[in-house]
Amino acid sequence: MRYQTEFGFIDYDVIVNEKYPHGLLLFMGSYIYKEYRRQGKFKNMVFDLFLKMKKGTEIQVAASNWEIAMMFIRLGFKKVDEIEYWGNTGNTTKLKGFIL
Repeated sequence: MRYQTEFGFIDYDVIVNEKYPHGLLLFMGSYIYKEYRRQGKFKNMVFDLFLKMKKGTEIQVAASNWEIAMMFIRLGFKKVDEIEYWGNTGNTTKLKGFIL
């Protein structure tokens, strides 16, 4: 799926199954147009996407950009060794959090 705005997009997938009964939101990729970078637009898009999810949804991110990884860490996400779909990639910071 794709969450698209005038500022860019976030590609994601949502899984609901026995392992993730409240849902799993997987970030698959994103892009913010150059003229909107460093303005908080991506963070606002992330929050808007979170509002569309049910409480208790698990969120997993594999961030290759350190600034993006730090944003998620400041939001309370924890580093993990591997995540669904991406597994244990060596070139990303793997993070997990929940919608409360």
